[in-house]
Amino acid sequence: MAVSVSRRITMTRPLEEALFQHFIHQKLEIAYAINKPFPFFEGLRDNNFITDTLYRESLEACRNLAPVSRVVYNILTKLEKTFSLSFLEMLFGHINLYEYPSLMAVFKSFKNVVTSHRGWSRSAAAPQEAPASTAVEM
Repeated sequence: MAVSVSRRITMTRPLEEALFQHFIHQKLEIAYAINKPFPFFEGLRDNNFITDTLYRESLEACRNLAPVSRVVYNILTKLEKTFSLSFLEMLFGHINLYEYPSLMAVFKSFKNVVTSHRGWSRSAAAPQEAPASTAVEM
C-alpha cells in the first residue's frame, strides 16, 4: 500500500531554493532508488518533464545495458535546468513510492527540509498559484 504524501506547503523563495539544493545533493540517492525504468520514465514523459526523444533514448540506453541508475542520473541532471515543485510531486507520488521503496528515505529527507523551513502544514490542500507565496502539494 502506498503512503500518502499530500501535504500543504507554503512555498517561499528560500524554501524553494533549499529544495532545489537538496535535490542536487540527493540526485545520486534518487538515481539509485529508481532501479527500473517503468513507471518512472513514463511518469516523466506523461507529465512533460522529458521529451519523447529523451524518453526513447533513455529506454534504449537501458536496453543496451547501461545501468538504470546512470540513465536516471543523467535525466535528473537535465531536470536541474527546469527544476520545479511539480516534479517533486511526481517523483514522490504514490506510484513511485510504491514501485521504488528506497525512494521513501529520500522523500523523508525532503520532508525534513520543508520542516526545517517551517513550511509544512498538517492540512491537505490542492496547489494554488500565487507568485510570492505558493501552496503546493507534496
